[in-house]
Amino acid sequence: MLKVIRECLWFTQEQLAEHLAIDTTTLQGWESGRRPLMAISTGAYLSLRHSLLRFGAQPRLLAQLDMALEADRFVGYVLSAKAERPAAVDHPLASWVITRPFTDLVAWPFTTTAPSGLAGAIRTTGRRGPVATAPALLPDERAHFFKHLKSVAEGADVDRVDGMLLRRQAHYVASFDDSDDTADWLTAMQRTEERRMSRGHEWTPSWAVVRSGAHSLARLGDREGLQHFIRTNLADEVCEIANLNYWAYWLGEINEPQLNDTFMIELKPDTWHGTELLRHLIGKLYSTNPYADVVAHTLWALVMLRPSTLDPRTADDLKEATTRVLEEATVSPQSQRELEAIIYALRMIHRG
Repeated sequence: MLKVIRECLWFTQEQLAEHLAIDTTTLQGWESGRRPLMAISTGAYLSLRHSLLRFGAQPRLLAQLDMALEADRFVGYVLSAKAERPAAVDHPLASWVITRPFTDLVAWPFTTTAPSGLAGAIRTTGRRGPVATAPALLPDERAHFFKHLKSVAEGADVDRVDGMLLRRQAHYVASFDDSDDTADWLTAMQRTEERRMSRGHEWTPSWAVVRSGAHSLARLGDREGLQHFIRTNLADEVCEIANLNYWAYWLGEINEPQLNDTFMIELKPDTWHGTELLRHLIGKLYSTNPYADVVAHTLWALVMLRPSTLDPRTADDLKEATTRVLEEATVSPQSQRELEAIIYALRMIHRG
């Protein structure tokens, strides 16, 4: 992340080191990970951050740098933990509900997909020699990382709220491993959690685990599982609001960090506006998106709940995306009905 910021400023390592009054080897160590940036003092980090801002670094990238330290802490914790007997009480994934910026950064070494917050920031030309385009872990580190997460998910205390949070988030982060073994493990875990839910139409911590599991499996190609979740587990108002609240938190419309998954049913939907969520969902409404069905359903629920978020431009964009997906006819029958309901709602709003 520090390297991305430096390159956006068009500094070489030597130039930035000179501006920061540090040795070039120190900066090289920070960028390569040989000298963890999180190991420097808080004062030194704030001084670095203020200097980067003064040099012209974008505030959004500095925010990503802050989150990158959190991601480094998490990855470091996992790599230093014993995979066979992981400590669950103080596990980072049991202490807060992770967000999209954090998750994107953690996934970067495994998926090589740049975080969404870095859109347009990564330079792909003008480099000399072989240069890594993403953070990297050694093969044995990757194996340990996913072994640990699987062990944590399986051993989490399902009678505790923080235990279920740990189970859900370890399950989800483990899905960044694209091996067949992990795909089989995710499927087995999903079946176990579905059996744990006593009544599918009510919200429980297991509901949250199944929701994440359905999304993980959809990313790996199982869209039917996500469609089944929408049909059976988003059938009442409480679960519908829980889904919307989670989306709002995931995308930053709910700014306060949440300690456990119960916020999904405890927060009132009027605590967030919905404009950012609506724009995001419209951008994700396309047939090849593995999450297309849940995007369509969440759009439908959001439009029904809060039509005031539809300014004329957003309404036009929504109509265009909805019409396109309906014409391609690749989403589930339920999604088609919900998209048709959106088109009808847009007509009524326009008439009004």
